[in-house]
Amino acid sequence: MDLRTIGRLIGEQRRARKLTLPQLAASAGVARSTLAALEAGKLKELGFNRVARICAAVELAVDVRRPTLDAPLMAHRHLTDLAGRELTKAAIDDVISRGNVIAWRGLVRAMRADDSGRILGRIQEVVRASGPHDAKARAFALMLPKLKQHTSAKANRRG
Repeated sequence: MDLRTIGRLIGEQRRARKLTLPQLAASAGVARSTLAALEAGKLKELGFNRVARICAAVELAVDVRRPTLDAPLMAHRHLTDLAGRELTKAAIDDVISRGNVIAWRGLVRAMRADDSGRILGRIQEVVRASGPHDAKARAFALMLPKLKQHTSAKANRRG
């Protein structure tokens, strides 16, 4: 994640908590002008300790891990029209954790095309097993209730 994105998230959190720039700056131990520049995306660099203090002051977690790929190592062959029944938990995990939006859409299409509900069940298991530290799994999990509801409604219309 780059500093511009971090600044945007900090600004959103500050406003959601109804904090002013001076209040947050004082709480985090940084200058108000530094915080304003961070939120505006105008800083090229800011030390890790300052970023961590500001994030902690608005209850954002700083998560350090190995870089993830922007795209999977290979195309998601699992998501061809004919492969819906072959989507294993490992393939689903790969699509969620390393795939992009296009891969996620393919997974959703496969889930909706599966009348048995097995793919949805596997997706739910993968998301539950991913844990709270996997940002992509958390993002996919936020979409899952709406996807599940849409899939259930479609199945009811058929049945």
